Amino acid sequence: MSLLRKPRFFWIYPLAVWLFATASTSEASMRLGVAIALLGEAVRLWANGYVGHVKVNWTDKTEPKKGTLITAGPYAYVRNPLYVGTFLVGLGFCVAVRNVWLVAGGIVLFVMLYRRKAIRETELILGEWGDVYAAYQRAVPAWFPSLRRYPDRQGRWSWKGIAASKEPKTLIWVIVGLIALYFREE
Repeated sequence: MSLLRKPRFFWIYPLAVWLFATASTSEASMRLGVAIALLGEAVRLWANGYVGHVKVNWTDKTEPKKGTLITAGPYAYVRNPLYVGTFLVGLGFCVAVRNVWLVAGGIVLFVMLYRRKAIRETELILGEWGDVYAAYQRAVPAWFPSLRRYPDRQGRWSWKGIAASKEPKTLIWVIVGLIALYFREE
């Protein structure tokens, strides 16, 4: 994928360099950061197991691809669990390096990039699913998970979703990044 197709990656690389350049970890910050990052990656794996192979928000540039509206698993608690997981992964790294400015910058960038992306996806899915998605949208929060599960759950978790989403590659990079942070301080 080019940086032009996924502009959020244009910001991630400089942020990662800043993160490693300014890292000042402690045992406590590493433990907490690792826990938060791995929680985020677990949320991403959970979500991709549901949608990795049946995404409804992919298009071929001319017609929307009508897939399955997934409302089960993490989607029963929050509409954007992949973004929540991504946020937690990033937050985990920021906590590990103990850089308040990096945390603040990361949050601002995350909100700027993912809010716009979520709005576009919501419009596309609403166009595909209409009233069905509107009811789901009213019942399930976009960013902060609810403790109440959506009652009309559709979808099943599958290893095919993990494979199709290429999430194992993300998991490897998260682990490599955490190990690199650990050894940087050693």
